[in-house]
Amino acid sequence: MGKDKDIGAINTSCYVQVLGVGSDTGCAVPSALLFFDRQRYLFNVGEGFQRFCVEHRVKLTKINNVLTTRVTTEATGGLPGMLLTMADTTAGGLLTGHVGMTIHGPPGLHTLVNAFRTFVNVRDMGLKVMEFGRREGAGAVGIISRPVVKNDAVSITPIIIRTAQDKSGGRDSNDSGANGEQHTAKRQKIDDAAPGMSLPQAGMDIPSTATESAAACYVCELPDIPGKFLPHKAASLGVPRGPLYGQLARGQEVTAVNGKLVRPEDVMEAATPGPVVLILDCPSEGFISALADAENGVGKWAADAEAGGKVACIVHLTPRAVLHLPAYKAFIKSFGEGPQHILVAESEGSKIPIMKKSAALQVKLNALDSDVFSLPPEADSSSTPAPAPAAAAEKAHALPANSVVGTNMLRYYLRPVAKRGFSSEECDDVLDAEAIRAELKKEKPQALLEAERAFQIKKSPATTETDVPAAVSQARDDTFAVTFLGTGAAIPSKYRNVTGLLYDRPSHNGGKGASMLADCGEGSLGQLHRRFGVQGAQDILRRLSLVWISHIHADHHVGLPALLAARTRLLGPECPPVLVIGPRPLRRALGSYAALEPMRFRFVEAAHTTEEANATAAAGTMNEDNEPAVPVDVQAAIEEAKKSFGLSKLESVRVVHCAHSFGLVIESDDAVPFKIVFSGDTRPCDALVKAAKDATMLIHEATFDDSMLEEAIGKKHCTTKEAVEAGAAAGVYRTLLTHFSQRYPKVPVIDENFVHHVAIAFDLMTVRLTDLPHLPALVPAVKVLFDEEEEEEVGEEAEPEPQMF
Repeated sequence: MGKDKDIGAINTSCYVQVLGVGSDTGCAVPSALLFFDRQRYLFNVGEGFQRFCVEHRVKLTKINNVLTTRVTTEATGGLPGMLLTMADTTAGGLLTGHVGMTIHGPPGLHTLVNAFRTFVNVRDMGLKVMEFGRREGAGAVGIISRPVVKNDAVSITPIIIRTAQDKSGGRDSNDSGANGEQHTAKRQKIDDAAPGMSLPQAGMDIPSTATESAAACYVCELPDIPGKFLPHKAASLGVPRGPLYGQLARGQEVTAVNGKLVRPEDVMEAATPGPVVLILDCPSEGFISALADAENGVGKWAADAEAGGKVACIVHLTPRAVLHLPAYKAFIKSFGEGPQHILVAESEGSKIPIMKKSAALQVKLNALDSDVFSLPPEADSSSTPAPAPAAAAEKAHALPANSVVGTNMLRYYLRPVAKRGFSSEECDDVLDAEAIRAELKKEKPQALLEAERAFQIKKSPATTETDVPAAVSQARDDTFAVTFLGTGAAIPSKYRNVTGLLYDRPSHNGGKGASMLADCGEGSLGQLHRRFGVQGAQDILRRLSLVWISHIHADHHVGLPALLAARTRLLGPECPPVLVIGPRPLRRALGSYAALEPMRFRFVEAAHTTEEANATAAAGTMNEDNEPAVPVDVQAAIEEAKKSFGLSKLESVRVVHCAHSFGLVIESDDAVPFKIVFSGDTRPCDALVKAAKDATMLIHEATFDDSMLEEAIGKKHCTTKEAVEAGAAAGVYRTLLTHFSQRYPKVPVIDENFVHHVAIAFDLMTVRLTDLPHLPALVPAVKVLFDEEEEEEVGEEAEPEPQMF
């Protein structure tokens, strides 16, 4: 049980706050923060949470308890990234900091932690895992556990709810573990074996053993507020003024000068009952009966008049589809008119983006080139009022009048009592795109002039350039495009998410299209929603057949489990598996995630896709066991993926970074083929330059400014100059720079000798082959746009470098 000493006396302020909701969050479950002066309790950490915190100035350092309502990527996808950032903050950039975090959650939590052990140093962080609700017998259904947090400020008790099909069983227990390891040896052996050692051989489907069985809701009880001390009563009972008054005010009995025992209730007004906050999440219709159960479920707080009278606020993290079911509406109404209901899912219908500064930047960039910097289909240029907090849901969906829309940063104050109620002072307004465009025209007219020059080149590239390769001059807009889902290094920031590339061939497969990903950092799924809208993102997931991961550092793959799970939910558990090509350690991590929720994929080590491996496979070379050196199943999976995306070559290149680090080369099977190369993370690498020879496009990391060469060498990254020189040495047509340090948000300086061949990548930027001729001409316009942009905020002074453990 989490016990925090000596925090109650100074916790004079307390509120619950809604975080991480918006119209463009993908599939992430929102978060709720229970705030005290010196303590923070966070419920759920969906993807993009730490990026949200950077923009909204929410401090992570005082959060030392995370409580999850589900053990799924929707509710916990942002946890690994948050832990890495917090560890770096406490250790000054060394990633050895002692976070002292405790994570609480329903069954499966240990498996989740095992999943990210591969790339998060759980042991040295001091991470504790408190998994509750494991069934050890028969007969129990929805069980209320003992408190998992109890101190002078708050008592937090989980309530396990299960689907109607999963009520067969079991006595609840609270399993705890320092570093998630104080499980029984037998259980640990099973957890290790199931996701890793028992996986089928490479190239075959990795089955999911996940079932939707348990979720958790939380009862947060604040202690009673002592009544006012009455000095005149104390004096009348013979208590002298001085220290004894303080003891009585703190709830201690004292002896008066006349020898009489004086109790606190003798000299104080009646205590005010402590308020209760309920954090509820009902994942699907099947959970409602357990949730509403009046004996063991949350329904107890509605049925018990005395207990229910203490409930001040109920935060519903429940999905919108469930929120409006008749049975759930009835459950809400069972609480009467007393508590205030915060309906978080209702904000999904608003037009308020979760990453507002990034969305505003996209509007500005769109004004420079509406093709390269497109807005999502749902974007509305008009400005409409933000939804009013009070009673917005009742009007549209006949929900209770004592309910409000859970917009971002909305607070409900619990203490002081005089402040009890809602505060929307920090809530965002709807993005006013027209006002942003008008301001740009007024404040940055030179940027628009530079953009017009680039547009003239776009209209007639032949008049300004004679070396346009045939793969570009003969391409159509739908031949090939790359969309940058993240262009920042290590951790997300306001303007740049972590690494992710979408390769898309809209006209391939008879017009059905084909998509693949190169790296998939945290929040990639949300970025797809921001760029393409809900329907467009779903279309991409439908045609996604291949994901390639460069290396095991967290900023390059943490978003993959959420994306695979979302695709499986969309297409069903029997959908064709995605081929995942990546570093060997990734296989075990994905296997553990697959034990938590359904996700269809096959895994192939990137080492099986190198030039040497391809030659070995082509030659039919056998290993010492007289088996193919590259397994037949692996060869078949790779060839199938190449065919689905229209490739004649898919080759991983070993680069200079951490172990198992690769770059990627793809070449199309068109009559006039295009060649795209992605560096991954690397120092200058001769093998990559050789592989990129005469490429149509080289996407190269440029983590550091040219003045930071020593740091680039130490962290095995490239400077801007080194990245540009790599492209020149390879003779590529266009070099696109990406993976920028989040400490340097301004546009990097490019040597004048290379400006006509180099462009700079931004989040949500889509580059078609037909855009390549004029792309470098956009750089001057972007420079003008950024010449006075505010400095980036990443939450710490030193840039973290995710490590492999």
